[in-house]
Amino acid sequence: MREIKTVTILGANGAMGSGSAGVIAAFGGAKVHMLARDVEKAKQGIEAAVASVKTDTIRARMIPGSYDADLEKAVAESDWVFELVAESYEVKEPINIRIAKARRPGTIVSTVSSGLSIGRLAKAYDEDGQKHYYGTHFFNPPYKMILCELVTHSGNDKKVTQALGEYLDKVLGRAVVYTNDTPAFAGNRIGFQLMNEVAHFAEKYADKGGIALLDEIMSGYTGRAMGPLATADFVGLDVHKAIVDNIYDNTKDEAHETFKLPGYFQKLIDAGKLGMKSGGGLTKVVKHADGKREKFVYNIKTGEYDPYPKFDIPFIKEARQKIKESDYKGAMDVVKKASGFEADIARYFISRYISYSLSLVGEVVDTKENTDGAMGFGFNWVPASAFVDFLGGPKETIKLMETSKVPVPKLLKDAKEGKKFYELGDKLDARSLFKG
Repeated sequence: MREIKTVTILGANGAMGSGSAGVIAAFGGAKVHMLARDVEKAKQGIEAAVASVKTDTIRARMIPGSYDADLEKAVAESDWVFELVAESYEVKEPINIRIAKARRPGTIVSTVSSGLSIGRLAKAYDEDGQKHYYGTHFFNPPYKMILCELVTHSGNDKKVTQALGEYLDKVLGRAVVYTNDTPAFAGNRIGFQLMNEVAHFAEKYADKGGIALLDEIMSGYTGRAMGPLATADFVGLDVHKAIVDNIYDNTKDEAHETFKLPGYFQKLIDAGKLGMKSGGGLTKVVKHADGKREKFVYNIKTGEYDPYPKFDIPFIKEARQKIKESDYKGAMDVVKKASGFEADIARYFISRYISYSLSLVGEVVDTKENTDGAMGFGFNWVPASAFVDFLGGPKETIKLMETSKVPVPKLLKDAKEGKKFYELGDKLDARSLFKG
């Protein structure tokens, strides 16, 4: 792989385009062609890139341009063409045809796609182009979220893959996770499985607190900074739908039915209530005349918004206290021993998360460290393997899974007792991801 000195960014004015460009210019020291639909949008992208990395020194290395006037010239002199346009084949494939005609042999071309087929997108290129075509799924915002899923397809060259992975890691400071060309790759496949199934449970328990209750049960003591449904609201319900629909349509694993979009999500989407970006979705915040803000939550049964409730669930309070005392195994012991339907739900989803993460090893990734890295670096969730240790090891985890009636992955059945299951501790301290 050639040294990367010049990069073309397509989609430079988007949040991902500008953020990625900022990282590439700041850490990689590259000259960056910033291309958008018109030059003014490209200039806006430059300003956003500068702001994202909080340094003005990169501005001189960023060149604004448009697709119509500058794409072929920019691509011809680039060592890496990074495409970050809209997430659809209809948009990406015509641009790939233009890139394929202009690129030099040896030029890396990649897409930020979060789930489209990399093999299909690579078909626009000749043999050399396919060898150098990848998915480079950065997470948003790139300066703060350091995960990059490096997605390979059957036409790649292993030496190029290794060199690109080393560049992303050592030069751009990415936490590189290697994934196969499967729907939604690793992070989104695991993350959106949990989020979407939690959404179904919110509907099932709508008369007991619904959305707010499920986010309380799955709050920080279960290893995530933000509740799963709050995360869906943050991502956008339309984006959530696109991801789970893609997985539902293109996979047939044991969790297949959990990827069906809940009806109330579609109802909110149809009403334009897409989440935080539209001013409300599963929740909304109202600013009153006196300046005070009040949070409301969508009532699945009535279709109205109710004041966001507070909950007093004893085992959750006890688990949170254990985490404040840095007793993470103790917190999981509390969860294992607690009674009540809320505890049953917590145990089910902890088991499901571990089960589904480990089940993807072999299909989506080659090692569990790749799924662990995807969830830790990409979602800020405690990785599945770390949970195995906090729960007391493989046997205790299997016991919890069997009680919760979720599949036990072969990887866990074959694991040796008494040996640490989580192996990313030197790179990612899983304990830091628990919130008390």
